[in-house]
Amino acid sequence: MDELVEQTISKVGFNSELQQIKEFYKCTFEYCDFQNATLVDLIFTDCEFKSCNLSNIKLKGTQLDHILFQDCKMLGVQFNECSSFSFHIEVKNSMLDYASFFERNMKKFKFEQCSLQHVDFEKANLQQVIFKDCDFLRARFEQCNLEGCDFRTSMNIQLDPETNRMKKSKFESEQLPGLLAKYQLLID
Repeated sequence: MDELVEQTISKVGFNSELQQIKEFYKCTFEYCDFQNATLVDLIFTDCEFKSCNLSNIKLKGTQLDHILFQDCKMLGVQFNECSSFSFHIEVKNSMLDYASFFERNMKKFKFEQCSLQHVDFEKANLQQVIFKDCDFLRARFEQCNLEGCDFRTSMNIQLDPETNRMKKSKFESEQLPGLLAKYQLLID
């Protein structure tokens, strides 16, 4: 079998049966454990991952086209290794600590209630991304396009406005110390 269409896959690992499939279209994965799985050159289109463990998966060349990750654990996922063709994800209530979005084009993506601690966003295009209630403790923003980003409800943001494009980005006044951290100012 080369493709799987409109199926719900529940409570399995990335087993030998799933390893035979190259394309997944409108599939839902629920409570699956794909931790440390190797997903190379696969195509996922309009799929949903709900309450799955995807930590440390290998995504070399894999296409993620309009994928929803909800209530997932995705520690250390290197999204920068995915195919850049039709890359589009939405993430809700998930843990993405130590993930990498290096040089990813993520214009207008949405992250809601996510832990993004120690995430690498270097050189990413994050124009108009909505980060709602996200935790950015020690996340790395370097040479990013953050124009029009909405950070207003997020926390632990620390980034350098001189090394990132930030026109019309939205912040709350309490977040300003994280934009001035490199100056070592004492702000009360």
